[in-house]
Amino acid sequence: MCLGAALLPFMNTFAKTLAAEYPVWQVVWARFLGHLICVSVIFLPTIGRALFVSRRPWSQAGRSGVFFVSNAAFIGALPFTPLATASSIMFTTPLIVTLLAVPLLGERVGRWRIGACVFGFVGALVIIRPGTEMFNAGSALVALSAVCFAIYQLWTRTLSTDERPETQVVYTALVGAVCTSILVPFVWETPQSWAHIGAFCAVGLVGAIAQFCVVQALQRGPASVISPIGYVELPSAVAFGYAVFGDFPDHATWLGAALIIAAGLTIAYRESRA
Repeated sequence: MCLGAALLPFMNTFAKTLAAEYPVWQVVWARFLGHLICVSVIFLPTIGRALFVSRRPWSQAGRSGVFFVSNAAFIGALPFTPLATASSIMFTTPLIVTLLAVPLLGERVGRWRIGACVFGFVGALVIIRPGTEMFNAGSALVALSAVCFAIYQLWTRTLSTDERPETQVVYTALVGAVCTSILVPFVWETPQSWAHIGAFCAVGLVGAIAQFCVVQALQRGPASVISPIGYVELPSAVAFGYAVFGDFPDHATWLGAALIIAAGLTIAYRESRA
């Protein structure tokens, strides 16, 4: 999970750069097609056609569809939202996972964890600041992405006992690649340089590696424990956002991120004691 979270700011930096000059759907298409090609090249020689064989194909398709919506919403938000702000809002994902784990997975959540969730969502409101000029379509899209990503993580957890991680990763890429391949001919813009072509390729490659790490992590521990480890993404997001785009989080963003991270770590601590 540490490795996957550390890689995500690389992918997001490439995606934000490309989304400023190309249609969002073209960037999302590169993310999923590159992901599909990468995992196919890596796993097909050893696993063969069994890579695409699922015991629960409809559940895999639904899970992958939710992940597709999460990625599309996040990339769509990047032209309007600094990297660190987007990452901070996404940090509410473990809190949403904790709350949804009760009805969806039957996990027990005590007063401490519920209180931490409330605390963390206050932090999200501090970052988003509804009713002010800081709240825009980008903030709403990142919030949607966080909810969908939480559902995806829980769904991944339910499938982990039946499916190999390689199959889960390839289905995640397959659904998104098919959906965007239908859309991208209507918005296509030819890349203007080899650097842009490389960035399109990197979005898919780095995304594939990061996603495989996340799936492997969720197979090795409870979602409510594994998810908070993703907070290691914040330092990288701040560094890339400042170095590449000149964005640096304001005081409210730092405060909100601190509240969210404190809430997530509290949940992780309580779960580890349990």
